[in-house]
Amino acid sequence: MRCRARLCQLAPLLAAAILGACGGAPTATDAGISPVSTTATSEAFVPRFFDIDDDLTIREVSDGVYVITHSFPWPANSMLVEMASGELVLVDTPYTPDATEAVLSWFEDRLGARPIVAINTGFHVDNLGGNEYLVSAGIPVYGSEETANLLEERGEATRDLLLSWLQSPEDARFHDAHAELAYVAPNHLFALDQGLELQFGDEYVQVYFPGPTHSPDNVVVYFGDRQLLFGGCMILAGDSVGNIADADLEVWPDSIENLLQFDVEMVVPGHGDRLDPGLLSNTLEVLAGAT
Repeated sequence: MRCRARLCQLAPLLAAAILGACGGAPTATDAGISPVSTTATSEAFVPRFFDIDDDLTIREVSDGVYVITHSFPWPANSMLVEMASGELVLVDTPYTPDATEAVLSWFEDRLGARPIVAINTGFHVDNLGGNEYLVSAGIPVYGSEETANLLEERGEATRDLLLSWLQSPEDARFHDAHAELAYVAPNHLFALDQGLELQFGDEYVQVYFPGPTHSPDNVVVYFGDRQLLFGGCMILAGDSVGNIADADLEVWPDSIENLLQFDVEMVVPGHGDRLDPGLLSNTLEVLAGAT
């Protein structure tokens, strides 16, 4: 049921859904980047935060796992994982190609040149806005056939909706950037109902479609050896469903129930700071209150 690829080389509704911020005590300066804060979440690992610019923050949440938050204008999360074999896996992108390039340049300065594989979890701009840079840089970008189709069919409608929320003078730079942003589809496609499995040395990464949720194509990415699930926009970290323009509210709870099969210690939402497994039950509770 799953396909494998061996990779050895290498505005109100939306704003309510995508709130997030970082804070804590300062750490040492690293490679010219100003780390902003740390908050111990366990005795084993103390997260570290790094400001790339005013809109872009990287949070190292466990060994080799980094949550990237791009506030352009609302905070949205992507994730980069350093695999034991040396490759880097980027799940979703910042909103723009420039921010995506800045993030990958930061990682190259920190980790050295590495093969990179990217995965898009859906067709919205907070999933794939940086694809133009990735594709131009020759980085393989995996996404479902449904994501590519929806981007072509609904991409401009989602742009128009987003721009309608960016009408105030203080939003002018965001409005102009999103108005000009090129929407580029993933270039390595898989069937949505079959999902995808990628192998990196002895580690496997599973891309799984649990059913319609926030959008008809949202998938999750599961790093089984790490008990790490990138749930993206189908996982609700706050108390509001948020943008439901492409959502299936009736089926969404059943789709979240399908994620309970995964053994997880960390769940990364598309928006928000929480990373605990309780996000799955929180999502079900929020959805129950919305229907």
